[in-house]
Amino acid sequence: MTIFAQHLLTTPNSLAKAMERLPLEGAAAFPLVDEAGCEKMLQATENLTFRNGTPVVGSPGNEVRQDFSICMNFDGHSALNDYQIAFEQQLNAAFKLMTPQPYKTPFAFNDTAALRYDEGSMGISPHRDLICFEAVIAILTLAGEAGFYICDDRNKTNATRMTAKAGVMILMRGKNFARIEERPFHFVEGVTKERVGYGLRYNVKEPEMKAQ
Repeated sequence: MTIFAQHLLTTPNSLAKAMERLPLEGAAAFPLVDEAGCEKMLQATENLTFRNGTPVVGSPGNEVRQDFSICMNFDGHSALNDYQIAFEQQLNAAFKLMTPQPYKTPFAFNDTAALRYDEGSMGISPHRDLICFEAVIAILTLAGEAGFYICDDRNKTNATRMTAKAGVMILMRGKNFARIEERPFHFVEGVTKERVGYGLRYNVKEPEMKAQ
C-alpha cells in the first residue's frame, strides 16, 4: 500500500464499476479522496507557481474561452505525487477487472495540472480534450465548488451537471478508452467560490516530445 492509499475512498472494484459508465455517458463523478487527503494536496498546491491561462485558445470557429490560473508538469515530490501513484495503482487494477479491458496496462499518467478558478470566474467554455490524451482524464476537486458539465457540442446541447466538490473525482473518457475515439465536450461555469482542482492525463505524444 502506498502512502496516500489510506485516503482513497474507492476500491478497484468500485472504480471499475464507475468506469463502466464511460462508454455511453462519457464521464462519471464519484467520491475519491477523503477530507484529510484533500487538505494535504491543497497545501501542496500552495507551493506551486501559477500563471494565468491564455484567455482564448483554439482555431477560428472553435475558440475556447478560459478564465483560470494553472501550474503544469511541475518538479518536486509532494502529496500530489503520492496521490497520483496511489490512484494509478488502483486504476490499473480496475482496468484488469473489466471485460474487455478498456485500455492497456501498465498505465501511468504523464501530464499533470493544478488549476485555480477565482470566485466569479467565467470558467471555461465547451471543449474536448485533445486527441493526444488517451484512456481517461482524471479531474479531482480539492476545494470549492463549480458547475462542471458534460454536453454534446459547443452550444451546450444536452448539458448534464456533474458533482464537482472537494474530494470528488470526475473521470472522463479519453481517446481510445474501450476503443472509442470520441471524447465528451465539457465546460465549467458558475464559480461561486474559489475552486482548486488537480488533473491527470496521459499524453501519447509525450515520449516523442521528450526525444526531440
